[in-house]
Amino acid sequence: MSLPASAVSATAIHATIRGIVVNATLAAVKIVTGIIGHSYALIADGIESINDIVASVVVLISLKVSSKPPDEDHPYGHGKAEQLGALFSAISLLAAGATIAFQSTKNLFSRHESPAWFTLPVLLIVIVTKEVLSRYALKKSDETSSSALKGDAWHHRSDAITSAAAFLGIVVALIGGRGYEKADDIAALVGCLVIGFNGISLLRTALHENMDGAAPAELLQRAEFVASRVPHVRRVEKLRMKKSGLGYFMDLHVQVNGRMSVEDGHRVAHDVKDAIRKAIPRMDDVVTHLEPYSGRERSLTEGGAGDTPSQDAS
Repeated sequence: MSLPASAVSATAIHATIRGIVVNATLAAVKIVTGIIGHSYALIADGIESINDIVASVVVLISLKVSSKPPDEDHPYGHGKAEQLGALFSAISLLAAGATIAFQSTKNLFSRHESPAWFTLPVLLIVIVTKEVLSRYALKKSDETSSSALKGDAWHHRSDAITSAAAFLGIVVALIGGRGYEKADDIAALVGCLVIGFNGISLLRTALHENMDGAAPAELLQRAEFVASRVPHVRRVEKLRMKKSGLGYFMDLHVQVNGRMSVEDGHRVAHDVKDAIRKAIPRMDDVVTHLEPYSGRERSLTEGGAGDTPSQDAS
């Protein structure tokens, strides 16, 4: 789904703020209930929620900064701030998983009381709330192509996972009785494996975008298809696209008739730019380089249609 740049930024920011409010409430509930109910898994879960709040605040700041327009010091805009937020979110998710794993392992070798039964309904509320929040944030991250918001969504889901693990562990501890007190710690360790796997996946995506990795293949193909059908374009020779914040930057080489005037070539270059930005609303900028047609009819991705002295237009 494509949204205008202003709507994209507002959507991502609002989703993040909602997450912060919910996390603050749940963190307090989980920590207090965990202390009263003797559930170390629930206390650890509450601590993770605090970590989620910190991560969400960083994501919120990065989204606000990335939405600023280009200025003299940042002619390409501030989009990289969002990607730095995504990187922080991924690292903090891994750190949270490692912290919970360490604490749960430590608790395995220390004696403690069995969790109280009233921790179970609290955990059920937490699981449902965090999963709903995660799905909401994931939906908004898909709409906005925000890697930072996607990382925030997985913070919510990791919370739901560890809460579910704690729920199962407490059930086992309550049913098993004496000798099964550590079941919630073992369950928390299992949940940490899931958190670690998704944290690594988010980290790879964040590093890819921070290092100007290629945009998704479907976007490249769509841009190439649109450019190849602009009047007088004979062939799309080269196309590169990278993600910057919530938008994209692209440069491409198109071939046209070598006898075309500079004025006409300039017009074609702008037609290409306008067509691509219309087809992909989050395309922040397109730089079009014109070259004389080489006689090869095929384009980059099997197709192409088709007239330029070499010329750039942006």
